[in-house]
Amino acid sequence: MRKWSIIPFLVIVFVLPFLFGGCDEDIQYYKWNLVQLESKDGVDYVCGNGSPYKFFVNPSLTSKNVLIYYEGGGACWDYPSCSGQSGIRGAANPNGIPDDYMEGFSVPAIMSPFIFRAHPWERVATQDWTLIFVPYCTGDIFIGDNTAIYTSEDDTELTWHHNGFKNTQGILDWMTDGPFKKHFKTIPKLMVTGCSAGGAGAFLNYHFIRDKLKNNVDEAILLNDSGPIYYTTTETPPDEIDPNWTGNLWSGPLHTKIQDAWGVGTVLDHIDDEYGLNREDYGSLNTVLSNLYPDDKLAHTQFTRDAIYSGYSYDRFYDPVPTPDKIHAMWGDDQTYLLAMYNDLYGKNKNIGYFVPYYRPFNESHCSCVLSFDDTHITGTGMNVGDYANSLLDSRQSMTDMRILEEPSEEELTRPYPFWNLLDLLMGAL
Repeated sequence: MRKWSIIPFLVIVFVLPFLFGGCDEDIQYYKWNLVQLESKDGVDYVCGNGSPYKFFVNPSLTSKNVLIYYEGGGACWDYPSCSGQSGIRGAANPNGIPDDYMEGFSVPAIMSPFIFRAHPWERVATQDWTLIFVPYCTGDIFIGDNTAIYTSEDDTELTWHHNGFKNTQGILDWMTDGPFKKHFKTIPKLMVTGCSAGGAGAFLNYHFIRDKLKNNVDEAILLNDSGPIYYTTTETPPDEIDPNWTGNLWSGPLHTKIQDAWGVGTVLDHIDDEYGLNREDYGSLNTVLSNLYPDDKLAHTQFTRDAIYSGYSYDRFYDPVPTPDKIHAMWGDDQTYLLAMYNDLYGKNKNIGYFVPYYRPFNESHCSCVLSFDDTHITGTGMNVGDYANSLLDSRQSMTDMRILEEPSEEELTRPYPFWNLLDLLMGAL
């Protein structure tokens, strides 16, 4: 049952900012502080449209732990998707990041219980930590390193900066060399997460974050929410796999497209092949992370019925365009193989897990950690994704029994969802 509490809201919104309103570096505690990255050593930190890149920091006085949260919001690789053309799946913030992006109760500021300190009913350990919010405005799931020129049907040109990788490097430089650096010298616990493109960004940048912060971090946790980087080849298949798997993997055309558009190959040059990297299969990065960081906790969550990330993955890459049922089946194939590989990696390294509920009506079953953890319970476990996250954050909890998949359920598709139905009604009225 949901437990409402107004006390955290009152304390965090009114009391803490009043008592601890500033610090030596002109960064205020318990508030979102804008940091604009300036060009350094010939490197520009910019959004896709060339405007300055900005991120936000919300420091804590009670904890040295740090959460890095990557914002979600689609992807782009051509003129229609990068220009924000209506009717096309595109990427967030094509016009850059406004200064007031995280002010008050803006959607980004409350999008996840992980970063919404004053959430009225969800409690998760990261709400007491120092929070770093990484906005999304490059259309490249935070891993691009390429400036592209896209052309419309009427020959209008759009210069687009797929600069996500460099922007993350800029944030890390700020953490280690900026005016607030003393606060990141010792990080007892680091969590890197995000939803959708942000989940993929958290996953894809995790190695670079760990490598940059190195010995500053005692414990590290990755939770990729609904941004799977699927395997595209069966070169090193898992020992066991669901007998219902069709033998097909479907994300190859997407990965080929983004390699060309985003310049991903130059980013992969920073990763040593000896840990299992296959440059023809981005899914092998799952293997790389598990092998590279055997003492970390690496986890993944998504819904089996996700209809958004799956649409991005397949519907522009197959002719004829797959039907919704076909897309769901393709997603099922890719998910089945990924989880089988996770089972193998757990057997080898004991550091990897997953939490995969079946369905929830909000946001087309996309992202399990947005707005609320409501209706992410997995039948028979007594656990929702918030409980799972708190287990990941518990230093006493190993990754044993942290691989949980909900079986398909018609009841999940047909039962009432009053909270999400009310939310949809309210959003429709706005």
